Amino acid sequence: MTLFISAIIVVCVQSQLITETPYNTVVSKDGTGNFNTIAGAILAAPDHSVKPFFIKIKKGTYQEYIRVDKKKTNIFLIGEGMNTTIITGNRSFVDGNRTYDTATVWVAGNGFIAQDITFRNNAGPIKHQAVALRVDADLVSFYKCRFDWYQDTLYVKRQRQFYRDCEIYGTIDFICGDATAVFQNCLIEARTPMARQYNTITSQHRELESLPTGIVLQNCTIKATRDLEKLNNVTTFLGRPWGIFSRTVIMESYIDNLIDHRGWVEWIESANKSVVSRRPYYLEYKNRGPGAVTKGRVTWASVTTDPNIASDFTVRNFISGDQWIPANIPHYLDLS
Repeated sequence: MTLFISAIIVVCVQSQLITETPYNTVVSKDGTGNFNTIAGAILAAPDHSVKPFFIKIKKGTYQEYIRVDKKKTNIFLIGEGMNTTIITGNRSFVDGNRTYDTATVWVAGNGFIAQDITFRNNAGPIKHQAVALRVDADLVSFYKCRFDWYQDTLYVKRQRQFYRDCEIYGTIDFICGDATAVFQNCLIEARTPMARQYNTITSQHRELESLPTGIVLQNCTIKATRDLEKLNNVTTFLGRPWGIFSRTVIMESYIDNLIDHRGWVEWIESANKSVVSRRPYYLEYKNRGPGAVTKGRVTWASVTTDPNIASDFTVRNFISGDQWIPANIPHYLDLS
């Protein structure tokens, strides 16, 4: 209960201070800031803070691995634009790392916010799992950020998360994890995978039906990158069930013609190529575009036109966003 109250206080303070208070510290590669590494600025931030700590990150490509520990609460990273402030690494599964250890940036501190930054893992498709961002924290928001590369790009591992006006790129399971996460007004683009691979946009990991977790895409745009658009031999699915009770909802979104008519695909164990039994909850609601035609969808996914069903997955009802998303981050609480 104490943490929840603190989060509400931070929201109120932030909406007032973000335009009126100078940054607490500045990171710059050219030596004009307080730090020349982002990790150094985060390490110097106060522990267990209930007040926002604003870190300005000037333009540049920062090749470093960043960990926002649990004790580093209410860290706000503010870049100069997703095209100019870039954090990048190249750790991968093929190089001997566990998937969750490949993350270029790992956020475990509650109340974290990032804006105008690209998070990238440039290991390349041949290195398989290579996470750009992993988030284990609660009450986390990303605004106008880009998450970039191939397999497992964005690992929304746990807790409540909100993404607005972001761009997410990848091939296999490139939005994955067991968070309770809403993506609103985001651009989601599938890249060209390796030969004989197919794309899966989401891979949600709910293992118990009683858990409130899931991935929601609301008013997003789902399409192919230009290089993928030129090909006609790559299949792309909306998702596959990593967890036994995997849950993903796509609503009020534009879906281009890259999506296979089946929509979703089974989870296959690569060792013996056998389909693993799952009971996923996959729902589509009032989507538009050529890929939103639901004729031919798999029988174990659902389509609804009932707003009462879809409203369970809004910012207000699914992540209680009316109680913690900062007022200065655009968002709508209900169906659009």
